[in-house]
Amino acid sequence: MQAKDPKYIIVVDQGSRAAPPIVDSADVESLLIDHHQSDVFPKNALVESAYHYPPIATSALLTYALCKPLHPNIEASCGYLYTMGTHGDLGNTLKWKPPFPDMIEVFRTHTKQAINDAVALINAPRRTSKFDIITAWQALLEAKGPKDILNNIRLLNARAEINDEVERQTHTPPKFSKDGRIAVLHINSAAQGHGVIVTRWAGYLNSKTLEIIMVANSGYRPGYVSFSCRIARCARSRDPPVNIIASLRAAADLDTGDLVGRMGESFARGQKEASGGIVPAAEFEELMALMRIGEKPDPKPEDAGKAKKKVEACPRKNNLMKCFGKKS
Repeated sequence: MQAKDPKYIIVVDQGSRAAPPIVDSADVESLLIDHHQSDVFPKNALVESAYHYPPIATSALLTYALCKPLHPNIEASCGYLYTMGTHGDLGNTLKWKPPFPDMIEVFRTHTKQAINDAVALINAPRRTSKFDIITAWQALLEAKGPKDILNNIRLLNARAEINDEVERQTHTPPKFSKDGRIAVLHINSAAQGHGVIVTRWAGYLNSKTLEIIMVANSGYRPGYVSFSCRIARCARSRDPPVNIIASLRAAADLDTGDLVGRMGESFARGQKEASGGIVPAAEFEELMALMRIGEKPDPKPEDAGKAKKKVEACPRKNNLMKCFGKKS
């Protein structure tokens, strides 16, 4: 970026961590727009963060709020982009209620189905094994609406590739923590399908104790495990609310050594409802051991009592051995 001799730099939806200035020049002004959990940021950057102000506005909505006073026609020309960015983060069942802006006119022009399908297509190229983000970027630059995105052949091909890989990997059986709070599916894929798979399983698994679904992918980056976490649908109304980041960090803090430091800054990043990270494979296995993934739960006292009653309630003996009596 410094080689371009910039006067201003705007970073959107990333960069919320302690760091030196974005570029090493006192003449450059930097703006960071983000909604991920963090209280530290690059030095000298002006920051617009929504994290501490629920309901948390996405980076797309923050950008919209900044630009609207500067461009009176922004809703008509770019409104579909802001709805795409918001649905991509908060899901396609979002209710557009205050304090979020009124997007009625946008949805009169573009259907919600078209918006949501465009989100899936734009996300697809970066999830392929080629990490083909330039295709998504070029499609956005050329599009005048979601219909242009829906007809993009390269996006459609990338989506088909991801769908095939997700279908191949999504049937991996989960393993549960000993307390039943966390379910982990471990896959091995060169594609970045773990975010799609974890969303599917979060709506499928259901129990009184389950809180967090994790999909861990050891094939995306050699030597590392990339993982995505979501709150199980059955746990979304729990009180107190489930906090994925806090739960992951609490598990890591059980280590008496330097595990947290060895996992690095990319552990438990994002939001409390949708977190993830990329950590070295060996350290990930240590984390799984601390979370007691795959261990059988201790039998409950009432279960032991029930089993005893069943034995006592069955006085008849098994007569199978009578069929194999001694020959006379």
